[in-house]
Amino acid sequence: MTFADLRHRAVVRNRQLLACLGVLALLAYGASLAGEYVFDDLHSIAGNTALHDLGAWWRWLSDPTAFSAGSGRMYRPVLLTSFALNLAISPEAWALKAGNVVIHAVTVMLAFGWLRRLAVPRAAAFAGTALFAVHPLLGEAINLTSARSELLLVLGLLVGLRSHFVFLRGSRPLLASAGMVLGAVIACGSKETGVVLPGLLGAQAWLLRRETWRMAHWGRAVAGVLPVVLLVLGYLVLRKVLLGEVTVSLVGRTGEDPSSGHGRSLLCQLATMGLLLPRALLQMVCPVGLSMDPPVSFRHTFVDPFVIAGWGGVLGLSLAAWWPGALARVRRIGLLLAWATALPWVIVPLNMPLAEHRLYGPLLGVVVIATTLLSRKAVWLLARVQRAVRPAFGCLLLVGVACSALRSLEFRDERLLWQHELAARPVSWRAWWGLGTSNLRKGDAKAAVDPIAWAHALYPEHFDVLRNYAEALVQLPAEAGQPFRALVVSDELLRRSPNDPWVRTLVAEANLQAGRATRQEPFFLEAERQALSCLAIAKPKGLIYRMAAAARRGMGDFEAALRHLDESLAKGLDHVSVRLDRAAVLQELGRTAEARRELLRAQQQAPMDPGVQQALWQHAQPPR
Repeated sequence: MTFADLRHRAVVRNRQLLACLGVLALLAYGASLAGEYVFDDLHSIAGNTALHDLGAWWRWLSDPTAFSAGSGRMYRPVLLTSFALNLAISPEAWALKAGNVVIHAVTVMLAFGWLRRLAVPRAAAFAGTALFAVHPLLGEAINLTSARSELLLVLGLLVGLRSHFVFLRGSRPLLASAGMVLGAVIACGSKETGVVLPGLLGAQAWLLRRETWRMAHWGRAVAGVLPVVLLVLGYLVLRKVLLGEVTVSLVGRTGEDPSSGHGRSLLCQLATMGLLLPRALLQMVCPVGLSMDPPVSFRHTFVDPFVIAGWGGVLGLSLAAWWPGALARVRRIGLLLAWATALPWVIVPLNMPLAEHRLYGPLLGVVVIATTLLSRKAVWLLARVQRAVRPAFGCLLLVGVACSALRSLEFRDERLLWQHELAARPVSWRAWWGLGTSNLRKGDAKAAVDPIAWAHALYPEHFDVLRNYAEALVQLPAEAGQPFRALVVSDELLRRSPNDPWVRTLVAEANLQAGRATRQEPFFLEAERQALSCLAIAKPKGLIYRMAAAARRGMGDFEAALRHLDESLAKGLDHVSVRLDRAAVLQELGRTAEARRELLRAQQQAPMDPGVQQALWQHAQPPR
């Protein structure tokens, strides 16, 4: 058999293994397509109007507020572009999750090709990347569509590293340089951690050197990485212009509330990581106890045996991975990849100290280290007992596929996801909060109140939990209303955020509830006052005038209620709900013909609106 024949067989074999890896990734996480939007997906994707219009592409590239429908500001243009293109196919969750699965499959195949170029034996490279493809620990990164930043980050790093290897070997330098730049654009445009790419490229060049470097070698290495360095510097300058900062500031953190990122000092953050990092490493080996809200025991000092043991173990394993030996160069690159993708969340105090989706990059680095442990001698020994090893490895892959699929199925309903969390850890305030808010979004305020109340009891300082608590209480139907509880909660919310117009509307709603339950005028007057006070701090909205009108209707003052609604229409705030309320007030005043005309205008605005259809039906009924 000629060398050309052997080469052809090797190429065919590699393609077969690549296809197998892609199929494994799809089998493991194809079940995620049955899931829905959960957690951050709701405000960053489903509720983010900036992503639902392809004509707003300029905002994705230049406006940090386009990142989220909430108050979040981040500059991730590649990530937003990928979301928008996915949403153009379909706004349903399955389309976004399918995009995540495809990105994961491509990342797995790229990792295999990169390892083969690094001279990792084919069997070891396949074994490592196959286990990565089906690893259950990646379930959160793939099922949370908002966690696509982690997938694209690693994809960009691999594109850059693989292209850089081609550049180092001197083949197709222009194409290789373009690949490195593309990798930098994908990585930096998806997550700030992408700025580590130049460092990884430099480390790869140094570790894979074939001889002692002289000045010419240094010059070539710098010239190869220079376009990526310039691109990263430009990205950092752009962040400074758009966000006012290059990196996250670690100063000004009080340390008063470790559950909050800004309330956790750097010392507390690093000490706590001494407990969390060993847990993360253990889950990479044996993925048990997976959780959307991993338990955290905060530590405030390094004079703690558990903190010392945790950091000692992590650093000791890192030193062992750096030790000379077979494929030591590849092991060291894997170690640097793991630390480079982990250090940002290890150092920076975030609201969630440990989240499984952030382990996507570090796990790949650990997989690279693991593949090198299968040295050529180990592969030779395995070949002698392959009859036993291959079935065992196949069973291991099947277990990974089954566990990953089951984990993905938990995401098919957010309420189910949080119920599983609570079954494992009943004291998780985030799980109680998630269960309550998911019930609230499903329109079941009665089922939402108690879980959110538990979340508030477990973490009373959390503002968003308190806000959702008030929202659930004011949405209760009249027969199940708890007006005085709503008043207490909304007043506490107003005390914490007196200049928030939405908070004032919640206080107004609570007073409306109390007024309707007691028929006492002071509650209605307070509701009207709180509603109209929003006009002094925010743009006028039809909701404000509708609430003021509702307060007047509660007191029986229909003329004043009509004046509020007329003022809304005069300002161009003619939402269909305003017209429906105005028609109801006109009907109460006995001006039936005018009420009919108002309903017809509402029908012209929104002919298929259920509220409009119900109002027309009620208006058409004969008087009793």
